[in-house]
Amino acid sequence: MSDRINGPMGESRTTLLRVGVLVVIAALVATAVWLGARGRADDNGGTDTASGGSSQSKGQNVSVEQVAPDTAPADGVVIPTGAEVVDGHPVRFPATDLGAVALQVEVAKAQLGFDYDQAAAVAGLYAAPEDKAVFEQRARDAVALRRQQAGVPKEGDVPPPASYAVTPIAYTLEELAADDGGYYAVNLLSYVTLTTANGKVSDRLYAGTQLMRWTEVDGVGDWRLVQGSDEDIDHLVSTGQPQAVAPGTPEYKQAGWIPINGAPQ
Repeated sequence: MSDRINGPMGESRTTLLRVGVLVVIAALVATAVWLGARGRADDNGGTDTASGGSSQSKGQNVSVEQVAPDTAPADGVVIPTGAEVVDGHPVRFPATDLGAVALQVEVAKAQLGFDYDQAAAVAGLYAAPEDKAVFEQRARDAVALRRQQAGVPKEGDVPPPASYAVTPIAYTLEELAADDGGYYAVNLLSYVTLTTANGKVSDRLYAGTQLMRWTEVDGVGDWRLVQGSDEDIDHLVSTGQPQAVAPGTPEYKQAGWIPINGAPQ
């Protein structure tokens, strides 16, 4: 990797080459590369106990259409949107492999700020009902870690200028069970920006892997976050997942990252 790359705001950033800690919700396999830190004045304006509930979910034996390209198009891939919106978040993604990617993108983008309840609500919205409690707890744990990293109180209001945001920029996709009604591992590469309470802005590239299953809940099919079995997770770890590497580098191309249309590169 080159020592300097262009970040989402266009400025050059210095790579610090250290592994970051998990801050994005429920990533099974994750890597991070810090891209440097700057003061706010330089800002130019500137992330296994099941919970049942009343709903029951099951894998739905539908034909999930495979529309994702095998190689990266010059302009990147257009990620579909959900057909409906619940509490400001898209749902009802298409029954395609890119629909699974769309869910992972929305989960990442929803990781904003330091609100425990907001993070848990998003996790609950997108998780399979039987895994809801697990993902809600992981979301709360991620917020606690963000608060610690930002140097803000563990509970209560967060003083400005502390902030946190994720911008997905590329993905890879692996089908885990073609005969299981749609079951994929989605790897997502994102820019993460964390601003501490004293105005220090840290940027990094983050790569995380999540399992998605096409699931029927109360008669309605959609993509949902699932825990996956120990065997599935062991498979992902043993085969190795794409690393957090900068767009435009040989490592990025070698890892097979597919850029997202319209995302900063």
